[in-house]
Amino acid sequence: MKMMRYFRKPAIWAIVCVLACGSIQSICEAAEALRYRVSYGGTAGYQLPLWVNRELGFGKKQGVDLEIIMIAAGTPNIQAILGGSLQLTQTAASSALLAAVQNAPLAIVATLENRLPLQIISRPEIKEPQQLRGKVIGINRFGGSNDAAIYMALKAWKIDPKEITMLPTGGTSARMAALMNKRVDATVQSYPEIYQARKLGMNVLADVADYGYFTNTSNIVTRAELQQNRGAIKAFLKGQIESMHYVKTNKEGSLKILRKYLQIADAEAIDGTYEFFAKRLPRTPRTELEGIKNILSSINAGQRSATEFVDMSLIDEIEKEGFVQKLYQ
Repeated sequence: MKMMRYFRKPAIWAIVCVLACGSIQSICEAAEALRYRVSYGGTAGYQLPLWVNRELGFGKKQGVDLEIIMIAAGTPNIQAILGGSLQLTQTAASSALLAAVQNAPLAIVATLENRLPLQIISRPEIKEPQQLRGKVIGINRFGGSNDAAIYMALKAWKIDPKEITMLPTGGTSARMAALMNKRVDATVQSYPEIYQARKLGMNVLADVADYGYFTNTSNIVTRAELQQNRGAIKAFLKGQIESMHYVKTNKEGSLKILRKYLQIADAEAIDGTYEFFAKRLPRTPRTELEGIKNILSSINAGQRSATEFVDMSLIDEIEKEGFVQKLYQ
């Protein structure tokens, strides 16, 4: 059984029957928590629930001992999970769908953000979107949430994509440097970089979340993992839901964890990051199919059904058990 290799104690034989029945609570009582390796794509405020989950042990309380690994950008995370070196990844849904439409056996089991948590910022001399015609906009890479955000904004602004140039300049820090050095005229960022950009005199042209659903930060597993290790995934998701509740209800504790992972000393930047993301977190990380449909359309796979790529069965179980309701009582 694939699950067996994750245990660190020989007591597995005493609990394997219980595990087969999916009773993660019994596992907690009978043996050490299951080691569960999870990656996340990029260091930004939208990863806060996962960081809380690891730091405060909410997943471990449910039966999974998290090892979290940062792998920059969505595509490498998807490659890692398909290669079998991870059990789950928390990254952009668009990266998973790009692979899944080409028959990669992936499933989205939860979503923390059904709208892109991104804003488009520009150099001081560009004060409105129409001034972007003929300009260069920096993105991370093609095929991710950055270029999707730009396309959504251009559509809302009625600007033909041919009127601008998108330039892949790399991750968060690289994009900010490109904006500062005038290599690009605008770029896509989130908090805390937006706060820093404003202090430097940059303009915020748009909040991409205003332009509709576009599934972003999601929990993604292989179909084999979902079939064989449902109990572990369910335990992880319950830990995530409790972490989301903690973020929404414990600002001071959340700020402490943000400071640790973002490694930013500016108290106002950390506070702004918390406020930006905490208010956007749902109570239950359910995937909105409208956001999946919009991604599929953006990658020329609009004929495919959104339900092919999403499995909400574990979220359904957790809700029916009253887990979320008890947290918020």
